[in-house]
Amino acid sequence: MNRIVTAPVLALCCLVPAVPAQADGPGRMPQVAGHRLVSAYAALHYDTSVRLQDGRGAGRHVLWPAAWKVCAQDPAAGTPLRGRRVTLTVVKRDESCP
Repeated sequence: MNRIVTAPVLALCCLVPAVPAQADGPGRMPQVAGHRLVSAYAALHYDTSVRLQDGRGAGRHVLWPAAWKVCAQDPAAGTPLRGRRVTLTVVKRDESCP
């Protein structure tokens, strides 16, 4: 019995960032506003504490990061990150940023 399994491949293709966010140097906050949320996560160091804030103010939770984009970030790009928490304001990819 031959079965074609496309769901895992489809899910993985959605996680690849179209335009990767770039870090401004080691230990510094990259510019992630305007990028997809998955790309923003990829640009941040694994031990960075990230808080997500719904840009619509509705208190929605991000269950599928590939469906969201970053509208704003705190701290600003280039800021040293050592021990600092990052807040990303996000909306769904088909929504406009506030």
